[in-house]
Amino acid sequence: MDLELFERKVADARARSACGETAGARALLDEALTMWSEPALADVPGPFARKERVRLEERRLDAAEARLAAMVTLGEYAQAATELAGLVETHPLHEGLHHLLMRALSSSGRQEKALAVYQRLRNAFARELGIEPDAHMQKLHAEVLAAASPSRKRPEVVSGRDRAPRQIPHAVVDFTGRRQETEHIRRTLRRPAAEGMPIVLLTGMGGAGKTSLVMHSVQPVLDAYPDGQLYVDLRGADGTPADPGVVLASFLRALGEQESLIPPELDDRIASYRSRIAQQRILVVLDNAADLDQVTPLLPDSPSCAVVITSRDAFAALPVSLRVVLGPLAPQEALHLFTHIVGPARIHAEPHATQRVLTSCGGLPLAVRILGSRLAARPEWTLADLADRLVDEQQRLSELRVDDVSVESSFALGYGQLDHHAQRALRLLALPTHHLYDLPTASTLLGISAEVTQPLLESLMAAGLLESPALNRYRLHDLVRLFARRLAVETDSDQVRHAALGRLLDLHLVSATDSYRVIRPGHTVVQESVPSSPGEPRFESVDEALAWGASAIDDVLLLLQQTAVTHTARAATLLLMLDAVLMNSFLWHQVIPVAALVAEAAAQAHDARSEARARYMLGGALLQVCRFDQAEPNVVRALELSSHDDLHVMALNVQGLIVCASDPETGVEVLRRAAVLARHRGNFHLEATVLGNAIQTRFYTEGIDERTVADAERHVQLFQQLDDRLGKAYAYYRHGQVLVRRNLVSDAITRYQRTLELLEAGEEWPLRAGAHIRLCEAYTLTARLELAEHHAEEGLLLSRQIRHQQLEAVSLRALGDLKAAMNQPDQAREHWQLAFTMFTSLGIDALARGVEKRLAALPHVDATHPGDVA
Repeated sequence: MDLELFERKVADARARSACGETAGARALLDEALTMWSEPALADVPGPFARKERVRLEERRLDAAEARLAAMVTLGEYAQAATELAGLVETHPLHEGLHHLLMRALSSSGRQEKALAVYQRLRNAFARELGIEPDAHMQKLHAEVLAAASPSRKRPEVVSGRDRAPRQIPHAVVDFTGRRQETEHIRRTLRRPAAEGMPIVLLTGMGGAGKTSLVMHSVQPVLDAYPDGQLYVDLRGADGTPADPGVVLASFLRALGEQESLIPPELDDRIASYRSRIAQQRILVVLDNAADLDQVTPLLPDSPSCAVVITSRDAFAALPVSLRVVLGPLAPQEALHLFTHIVGPARIHAEPHATQRVLTSCGGLPLAVRILGSRLAARPEWTLADLADRLVDEQQRLSELRVDDVSVESSFALGYGQLDHHAQRALRLLALPTHHLYDLPTASTLLGISAEVTQPLLESLMAAGLLESPALNRYRLHDLVRLFARRLAVETDSDQVRHAALGRLLDLHLVSATDSYRVIRPGHTVVQESVPSSPGEPRFESVDEALAWGASAIDDVLLLLQQTAVTHTARAATLLLMLDAVLMNSFLWHQVIPVAALVAEAAAQAHDARSEARARYMLGGALLQVCRFDQAEPNVVRALELSSHDDLHVMALNVQGLIVCASDPETGVEVLRRAAVLARHRGNFHLEATVLGNAIQTRFYTEGIDERTVADAERHVQLFQQLDDRLGKAYAYYRHGQVLVRRNLVSDAITRYQRTLELLEAGEEWPLRAGAHIRLCEAYTLTARLELAEHHAEEGLLLSRQIRHQQLEAVSLRALGDLKAAMNQPDQAREHWQLAFTMFTSLGIDALARGVEKRLAALPHVDATHPGDVA
């Protein structure tokens, strides 16, 4: 454990607590205490270690006490009491812990238990120490005793407070999380009347826990509203909203108005209500509000009052003091709630299954409570059993039900409020597994204009069925998606659903094609694949094209999985057009299962053109992750199916690279043949790409020849003629490698630096990593070892980030060379051994042999030496 970091977090927490930032202090203390995974110095013997263990345990206990004090201040009485009960058992003479436990129990209405805690401490003190608890404890004992006594006198009241309504429901005892929101609500409700009447609005989807949060938050501030608290469920989500006039009549009765004096007209009731509570301190909670027309008549007109409103509607026109938008629970909050319901023993026994269950809940408190309750009622169930039942998305909503409470019914209430246009929109939006929609994407999927789509999206948000995490961005919660998708299958025909996904596929195809044109100018495969894409070009620069790829690639891959069978030809074309952006993101591991699915669908449909495209992408993806044996049959099949177009040359290029792993000389010849074919077809971008691969492959052999030098020079010239910035970056990189082999190391360094200068932030991670590795090699050769070390670390970090095993092995080889130059043979051996193992496992025998020679040249060491290569 990092003791210094622990102490710093605790000190920061105490400072925040002193400034009134209780929730922030609680969060820091949580972080600090999670650092204690086991007793400090547990394995260290001796008296000094024993003393240190005692001291450190005291520090941990102090931090735990401070955290529990914050929880009590925040009103988390039930959880605090549960944790404190265990601590006082192990620390029976710790007054601070007993004081906190009494406060937590008393504040949650359990005065008798609080008195029992005091008596137990008093007995322990008398038995062990022969003294009484201190004055602080005795004062608290007297307060609890007075509160528990049925004969105590009520305080003198004025303005009818002895008849003041107390309608706020009790808070749930296991409320968990939402600390920041809770603190903000309480702070707002305690603000002085001089600042005007506070209005707090809580919005969010059904099941987000809006009502629970309100009841939990307001309990500690009720003393600020001694003239009464009014509460009403306005039934805004169930399609039968309460009438404001009826609610006002009930409020007036609760405030002591005689039935015969309640006015019959709404305006008169509003006036009577506002007059009666003027100058009084009354809290009004309007739960589950439907709309502004329903809420407005119920608002007081007095700065001494306060209002809390919950609704699925955002109430954009309502001027509020605090707006709280409740999203899903954070993972740790969901875990705390689930643990409180199920019990820590079962959670600790199956941590992996617990995470699977909570992932299925998507952070929705209602879902967490339902599953927790089902498990608590079935002690014979394992969490793995429940997690397995939740895997099937079609059945998941059925599992999220206990008694008459279900997640699906909560969503159905909001769905029932929508008109048929908005209902159709929700069903279609749920079809793809898109993470995020913008307005153009949503309107394309729906097949209507953006002007018509916008109000539909707003109505879905008002019903709590759609979220807006950013301006003009929309998102469906995973469980809402399952609910609406089930409705789509039940309501809409296959033709309607397939057409919607087809429109979305076409939208992405246009963007992918334009990105290919921009990133690979002059590459004629675009014209062969999509002769005339609709609309104007979307991207004016490589940066824009790559930005689209970075933001859309996850959604596009998911969509390809959905449409592989129903829209095979377009799916295969879109997959091929992703090749350019994929080279920048290096997401080949994610591409492999998608490409395999599209290829199989095309084979089943006897669509040779589509199968060729999919197998080319599958083979290329497998090559990128060095799975050569699996890559080769797919590329061979792509070659068989594409004999007359650029795809044939592209597949030949990949085939050459695969052959290089086992036979570099043959691989170079295959690549050079592909370059000639590309030149004859007039595809100069493809020719340049193939030449670059041929140059790279030549480095696996003993050396380079004049033909390789000529290839490198033409490689640079081609990309300069094409005015391709990224292409030039690759060309300078390859040229630098050739210059190193000709002992022109200083010139090579200039080329590598130029490569890095041409790359924008976030572009071409494999090339960036490679340039850093080559700079390490070049600076090692010129004995500038500090610079070499910097670039070695950058190259290794980047290659690991993108999971590029071959680059990682090359960077380890370069690090070994550097350590050898620094006269650190043990470290050189360690890095070379790792590189050798990786090259061998990847099947790159030529590079493995080069590292093996380095290892053999090292001085022999004893077999027990940790760096021994034997």
